[in-house]
Amino acid sequence: MTKQDKENLKNKKITDSLLISCLAACDPVISKNAYLEKKWCHDYKDYGGYYATRLEWMGYRKKLRSLLLPIYSMKLIIQMTKSCKDKATQKEVIEVISLVDKGDYQLV
Repeated sequence: MTKQDKENLKNKKITDSLLISCLAACDPVISKNAYLEKKWCHDYKDYGGYYATRLEWMGYRKKLRSLLLPIYSMKLIIQMTKSCKDKATQKEVIEVISLVDKGDYQLV
């Protein structure tokens, strides 16, 4: 995430580049939890919470994409996400999601 994106996040302003960097951070979390869920699926006690975590982050990804869909096609969103070099941290993704859930943000 760039310095400008961090500054925008502090000011509750959400930009396209901020959303893309958050999406780029979601994909590895989803993939890792899907892998661990499948790896430990023979142990039906808990899965270590991998299933719940994967679904939670898939929900985050859906919310972030829904903000970009009026402007970009899904194909373009996926391409931009894959080519993103400045990924956000998981903490920053959760901050953005909390702003979106509260409706306390401004799209720039």
